[in-house]
Amino acid sequence: MVAVPRVAILSRHAELYSTRRLLAAVVAAGAEPVLLQPEQCLLMLHDTQAALYYGSSPLAPCAAVVPRVGTPITRLGARLLRYFAGEGSCCLNSAEALELSRDKFASLQVLAAAGVAVPQTAYFTQAGQRDLAVSFLGMPLVHKLLSGSQGVGVSLADTPAAARGMLDTVLHLQHEAMAQRFLSGRQDIRVIVLFGRVIAAMRREASAEDFRSNLHCGGRASALPDLPEDFAIIARRSAAALGLGFAGVDIMLAEDQRPLVLEVNPVPSLEGIEAVTGQDIAGTLVKALLRQASSPSPQLQP
Repeated sequence: MVAVPRVAILSRHAELYSTRRLLAAVVAAGAEPVLLQPEQCLLMLHDTQAALYYGSSPLAPCAAVVPRVGTPITRLGARLLRYFAGEGSCCLNSAEALELSRDKFASLQVLAAAGVAVPQTAYFTQAGQRDLAVSFLGMPLVHKLLSGSQGVGVSLADTPAAARGMLDTVLHLQHEAMAQRFLSGRQDIRVIVLFGRVIAAMRREASAEDFRSNLHCGGRASALPDLPEDFAIIARRSAAALGLGFAGVDIMLAEDQRPLVLEVNPVPSLEGIEAVTGQDIAGTLVKALLRQASSPSPQLQP
């Protein structure tokens, strides 16, 4: 009798749209879904052995793992992914790729080094560097938390005085700051990349009341079935540079119409992209992951 593969979904909340869709997709693919709330996991090390307990019971082996780990528990999620990788599970995204992608400035450094154009960005840790950074970026500028998501922690300053006050506050609270030159367009493009292949794309537009295009901030989205090839190339290159098997790559046009990568999300929401495109992203993801898990030497990086 052939054993049914077990697929673990790391998620804090079973009721979230993306989690529900993935669990259903695992069942539809003929596999066994295993929902794991990361905080309920106990990791144990002894000598050269590692073990994971869920609740009070040891966890049976899983063929594959899908991390749906939010920003606040990135470090916990990475430790769990290291465990699963060590046990031979096929992880959709690695621990290293998750942590790197969640650091907004470090990920931009890697992208720039890989030849991917990014917005003009400054990172600094001392108040004495603030005015030089503001002068370098010009007005208006955008401040971003280094580990924010869904548009949270993104603020706009349209005067030097506002920029200085905003950056001083951030430096005082966090001892580091990241700011970017403001891109005046109200649209960006979210490209979904799975194992080196673009599987979906949508255009997002900010509402009249906000400069952020994130759907969680009131932005509107529409399907983009005919993604320009240069955008597809940039998206694939970005995911590969960060070592991500699955990613949402956000691209926006600069003033001179060059595409720039704003950031790369290692845990993109499925709700918006499935709603506007009508595509079964969850099903496509699970089937591709199970193929990777069953291959002799899974290769997650495109």
